[in-house]
Amino acid sequence: MKTMKTKAIFISTMTAIMAFLYVSCSEDDDTSVDVDAENYNTEVYITDAPIDNAEVDAVFITVADVQIDGQSLSGFEKTTIELSALTDGETQLLGDLDLEAKEYDDIDLILATDSDVNGDSPANYVVVDGSTKVALEAPNATINIDSDVDVAAQDTNQIVLDVDLRKAIVADEANGGYNFSSESQLNSSVRVVNTISTGMISGTVTNETETQDGVMVAYVYELEDYTVAESEENTDGVRFANSVSSSVVAEGTQDFTLHFLEADTYEVHFASYTDSNNDGMLAFEGMVDTEVDGSIALDNIEVNAGAEVTLDIILQSILFL
Repeated sequence: MKTMKTKAIFISTMTAIMAFLYVSCSEDDDTSVDVDAENYNTEVYITDAPIDNAEVDAVFITVADVQIDGQSLSGFEKTTIELSALTDGETQLLGDLDLEAKEYDDIDLILATDSDVNGDSPANYVVVDGSTKVALEAPNATINIDSDVDVAAQDTNQIVLDVDLRKAIVADEANGGYNFSSESQLNSSVRVVNTISTGMISGTVTNETETQDGVMVAYVYELEDYTVAESEENTDGVRFANSVSSSVVAEGTQDFTLHFLEADTYEVHFASYTDSNNDGMLAFEGMVDTEVDGSIALDNIEVNAGAEVTLDIILQSILFL
């Protein structure tokens, strides 16, 4: 009886040892890599969707820091940027970070509030009349961006912070004409994209409306996000507040470009602005009735990553207020 019991213990012990060796060998043979645990160098840029106020000569902001998940960009130093010059796909490199391949939703653009990079005040301002600076006072120096972005498992990630000046800066007569918008509006005025997942829409317009000396602006929306109420000012005084981006139709060439659009389906709407009372300020005139020369409908434009959709558009008439 004792011999049988000893034998059973021996067999049980050997089984446990074999199981341990099998697991150990399996782990040693597993050469797969968890890519989500690796870091990938990611460059961070800034760009701007243009402001549609012709009387504004330039917009400068001073960035004190940029943080992703609380981590500051490598090599970044306080810098003053002429945002209004970074349109039509132009960008400025801010710095880079080594990031895991995952989604990031905690992204902060931190503004300096005391002085610009040269030590001069104001730190953030609009330039009008060629040289007059109108100081911009942010309700909160930290713009906590209401947008998220995916970092892919590769070293070609380029994150772009796209500041929409139309949403970020509003009319404020008590502050010389302009100021930063409210904190919530300012947070939503910046979107974040990874260029590897973006495409663009471009086009040329033929203006057959009665308004030949005004400014035409193209607004792009995600499919079915546009309503007629978008042309009305919200509580912050911003029209087209839910648009993804916008582009002023260039005088002369009559071209427009909508850059850094994530792969998705979009619709484009045009609005007209004129200086109706000759005060140097553009005022919203109305939406524009359009016709597309081609098979692509303006309310159903599919954008793919790395691709460009080109449109030929006829502006037919102004739908006056």
